[in-house]
Order: sequence, then C-alpha cells, then structure tokens
Amino acid sequence: MDRRIVIIGIDGLGYKYFTSMFKNYMPNLARLAVEYGIHMIDVKVAISPRCWTRIFAGVDVQWYNLYIKRVRDDQWRLIRYDEIPVKWIWDYFPQIIYINVPVVLPPVSNVPDFRPVAYGLPYTFFEAWREINTVRFCARKYLEQDRDVICCFTWVDRYLHINRPNMSLYRLLHEMDEVIRQLVELATDFIIVSDHGMKLVRDEPAGEIKPRHDMPYIRTVTKAIHDHDTDALFISSLKVRPQRLEDVFTIMLNYFKTKYH
Repeated sequence: MDRRIVIIGIDGLGYKYFTSMFKNYMPNLARLAVEYGIHMIDVKVAISPRCWTRIFAGVDVQWYNLYIKRVRDDQWRLIRYDEIPVKWIWDYFPQIIYINVPVVLPPVSNVPDFRPVAYGLPYTFFEAWREINTVRFCARKYLEQDRDVICCFTWVDRYLHINRPNMSLYRLLHEMDEVIRQLVELATDFIIVSDHGMKLVRDEPAGEIKPRHDMPYIRTVTKAIHDHDTDALFISSLKVRPQRLEDVFTIMLNYFKTKYH
C-alpha cells in the first residue's frame, strides 16, 4: 500500500495544558502520545504567523509578528499571502492537499470545497464546532482518495483568548479528538503539531472581542483571558524528535522527498 500522511496543525494547543488537563478530554490524542511519544518544542517567540511560517516554510520571518500591517495612522490591512518571502512545503510538492492553514488570514487552502470559518477567527462555541467539522469532512474526503493532507484547526487559540477552561471547551476538545482519530486512521503516517501554547493571564470568566474599526469583518481581542505561551506540542508516527519548529519543516521535506522523488 502506498504511504500517505496527514499533518494536523492545532493553533494554541500547548504541551503543558494538554499533558496536565486537556488529555482527560482527548483520549485518542492521549493514546497517540503514549504510543508514539509527545515532545515539547520551546518556540522562544510565541507569535502565530511567525510560528506557522517556521513550521510550513522552515524560515523565521522576523518581521512577521502580526497578520496585519499599517497603511496609515490607525488604518491597517491584512498581509497578503504573496507578501511573505518564503517557499512553502506545498510549493515543493504540489501533490499535497492543504486545508485551513493559518499562515495568513484568512487561512489558506488549495481545494475549492473549503471555506474558512469566521475568516479564520472562530471565537464562539458554534464557530469552533463548525471549523472542527468542516475540516473533518474536507480532510476525510482527500485522505479517502489516498492524498497527503495538511489540515489545521485555529479555534483552540481563539477560544482560549477569551475563555477560561470550561465545559464548552472540553466538549469542543472531545469533538476535535474524534476527528483526529478518524484522520489518523485514514493515513499510514501522521504528524500532530501546534504553534505555541496558552497561559492564563486574567482571573475572570470571560474576555471580550469586538470588530476592528478599519476591518469590521475581523474581530480582535480587547480583553484577553489567555495569552500565548512558548510550549508547542509534537506527536508523530515517524519517530522523530524536533528541537525547533523549523525541524518540523525538515521532517516533512525529507518525508515528501522520499515519497515523490
């Protein structure tokens, strides 16, 4: 049987929160962590666009600290995909299917049947639920066609920015955990990686978001409950142990070189 890989990115699912608490609500991921080993990557600078670029391009673009750039005074715009001076893993291997990858906003995909939920910013329970299941159905479709698939979930980061751990979060984690089980079972190899972790910074039940004045279709956090932490998570059937996020790119590159060259 031809080998195929699923690479699952989970924005904000940190090593410390998973191993201390979230594993109780994610039995399938917990089983994979025991069977294959779980590793923490200290990302040093826990900034999502930079971290995802390190993972999927192997380059730390040090100016890329926000998904937006200033155009004048208090007016900003989204950074475009073609403005990031890198070559992505799927540029080397166009056979790869990629779905909801948050290297920019909205996240990028190369399939016509996927649309990001809430512009890649699913803050509410129902938006998170939609993202989990739209990623599920799209990724399953292409894995069942024996394609290599990269797919990402952004909701953990967004949800924790404005919530403490609560029963709604645990329900969403359990739902995503079932999706992870399904996708891993459809592949022969897998990588599960996060860009950073999250840490509690405000002892209140909920934060706040509001639409940006210059881009009202984008909501921004105005009161955060969690902020980013430096503990990324890595689990893989490939029996490798990356020390940096850039090493994850090298692992993918070597895998696809062996398969396609």
